[in-house]
Amino acid sequence: MRSAADASWPGMAYGRRESAWSRIGDGLRAAARLIVPVAVLLMAFVAVYLYLDTPVPALGSSWLSLGHLLVPCCFLSVHLTNRRYGPSYAFAQVVLALAAAVAFIMFAVPRLGDVVPFRIVPELRIAFAFGGAFLGASFLSIVVFDGARGPRWWTAPLFGLLSGVVLFCLIYYPAAYAGAAEWTAKMLTHMEWLSGIAILLLIPYWSLRAIVRPMPGFGGY
Repeated sequence: MRSAADASWPGMAYGRRESAWSRIGDGLRAAARLIVPVAVLLMAFVAVYLYLDTPVPALGSSWLSLGHLLVPCCFLSVHLTNRRYGPSYAFAQVVLALAAAVAFIMFAVPRLGDVVPFRIVPELRIAFAFGGAFLGASFLSIVVFDGARGPRWWTAPLFGLLSGVVLFCLIYYPAAYAGAAEWTAKMLTHMEWLSGIAILLLIPYWSLRAIVRPMPGFGGY
């Protein structure tokens, strides 16, 4: 990982001492920067869940839903954070968003089940498979994105998104369905669609480049 990425966290300069209040302030600023990225990633998770039972007749598949196709949008939000703040913040975004999702499922869903009718309640194995697959795939895609930063704007998001969705499928389907159902054909089909959508997501990434500008230390990439 590039040395410039190590400068993304505040208070990391060596050779100078900082007061306790300065360190606290740096920590609070770092936490404040994560509020919007974590919220955006959580909204992407919610979109995947809400449309998990929405069929897409044009695909010609009875099991592939709109929620399945929205998974690359989660990776897009991570890469926008990586572009702006660097890999350290992107890693933190993924961990915090997944932790918040797990906490909601464990504590809020049982209490809200009688008030809010959840249309789909995934099996525990499938839920853990999704979380583990997204965590592992996000870490790989963050490293790939950071390593591919450069004057060609499309290389980092393209390789980052493709590596993320491919590894996600390679982890998710065996973890969720091995020994219980035939999953190989579904994995390959899902991987093909997600790869195509990942390429299309270069369009919104390009349109957001002027808004989500990199912090100093990333060479404007």
